[in-house]
Amino acid sequence: MRPVERRWSCVALSSCTEARESRMSVHSKLEPARRTDRKRVLMMGTVISCGGSHRVRIRDFSNKGAQIVAESALEAKCDVLLKRGDLCAAAYVAWVKGDEVGLTFYRQIPPEDLAGI
Repeated sequence: MRPVERRWSCVALSSCTEARESRMSVHSKLEPARRTDRKRVLMMGTVISCGGSHRVRIRDFSNKGAQIVAESALEAKCDVLLKRGDLCAAAYVAWVKGDEVGLTFYRQIPPEDLAGI
């Protein structure tokens, strides 16, 4: 068997490039990189919201916020309390992607309080 030789015309290549470029998104404003040191953890906690109390796994946290995994649904853009041991922090649900939730604390947590978690 002889290998099949493929020849591409300039028109075919340019239309492929145009199709690929039309699928790309252009961002006018890039978000600055996070400058907060996040501590990766895997611990249980409780989130208290208007809908009740929810058991959560805390994936990471910093003095400004936390990423959690909720066992039950939480609404975005609502206020909650995150409890873990002696720590109780008022937070805002910044985003929800499936069962993953991003919290932003209303007040920064002092490093000595984070060390005790």
